[in-house]
Amino acid sequence: MTVLDDAITILGPPVKIDNRGWATWWCPFHDDKARSGNRGVPNFGVNLEQGFWKCLRCGQTGGSMAGLRRKLGEWRSPVANSTTPRPVRPQVDQLDEALTEARSALTASPAWEYLSQRGVTPRTALQYGLGYGLPNPRVHLDTVQAARSSHLVAYDGLWLWAGGVVYAEPPINPTTIQVRHLREGADKKYQTWGRLLQPLGSWRLAFSTRNLVVVEGMMDMLVTSQYIQEKKIQDTVVVYTGGSSVSRAMLEWFSSSPYNYVLIPDPDQAGVDWADALVPAIRHSGGQFIVSETPDGLDPDEAILSGWQPKTFN
Repeated sequence: MTVLDDAITILGPPVKIDNRGWATWWCPFHDDKARSGNRGVPNFGVNLEQGFWKCLRCGQTGGSMAGLRRKLGEWRSPVANSTTPRPVRPQVDQLDEALTEARSALTASPAWEYLSQRGVTPRTALQYGLGYGLPNPRVHLDTVQAARSSHLVAYDGLWLWAGGVVYAEPPINPTTIQVRHLREGADKKYQTWGRLLQPLGSWRLAFSTRNLVVVEGMMDMLVTSQYIQEKKIQDTVVVYTGGSSVSRAMLEWFSSSPYNYVLIPDPDQAGVDWADALVPAIRHSGGQFIVSETPDGLDPDEAILSGWQPKTFN
C-alpha cells in the first residue's frame, strides 16, 4: 500500500492529485470555508513520496500518516468523490531490461562517486544491485510502456529516475523501485514507484534470519548493512521502510513477522512518529524490539560512519 492508499483510508478520496507528488483534500482540522477553501481550492496537502502533510491555511502540519491518524483519532472524511481517478496499478515488475541498463551504467556514472562519498563500498553497491538512472535507456517498447504505466516516464519521454541512484526491490521482477535523486533542481530527494508491500531489503531474509535492523532510508540501510557484515553479526538483516511514513501493507507485514527488531529512527519528530507506528505492529507479531537512538542528532548512516555502534541482539 502506498502513501496515497494510506491517506485515502484516513481522509477519503483526494480532491486532486498533481504531477509533482502531492494530493490535496479539504482540510479536516478546520471548516476550510465550508469546503470551498480560501480561493475555492483545497488547502490540505499530503506529499505522496514522504508522507508529510500540511494545511496552507490553518497551519496544521506533521511528518507521517501515523501522526495524522493519531491527531485525527477515528475521524474519516464524510465527503466522497466518485470521479476521483484511482491510481493505475504499477508494472515495475516488467522493468528488468531497464534495470539491467541502469546497473551496467553505474560504475562510470556520477552515482558511483556519490556512493563512495556517502561511505557505500563497491561490494555493497553490487550486492544490492544498485544502478544509475539513465534518462533514456535503450529498451524495447513494452518496457517503456510498463514504465509509463508506473508513472516513471514524463510526458516528454524523460525517465524520472534520471541521474539518480536506482534501487529495485527485489532485484529481479521488483514490486518497488526507489531512486535517490542526484541531479540539480530535483524537487524531491527520494522518489518511489510500485507498491510498498514489505520493508525494502527484505529480499535478503533467509530461513536462519532472527534479527532485523530497521531504518527509514536507503543510505541508512546500505551503510548499516556494511556495519553488520564487517562486525560479522550473525542471522541479522537490515531493512528500510522507504521513508518515515509506513504503509498499511508494510505495517501488516511487521505485525505478522516475529523477529527481534532493532529500530534506528532518524533524530527528528518524523522519526519518533515512525517508531511509534512500528512498535504496536511488532508487539502484535510477538517479536521483541529495542530502539537504538543515534548520538548528536546524526542520521543512522552518519552515526555508524562516525564510529557509533547501534544496539544489537547479538
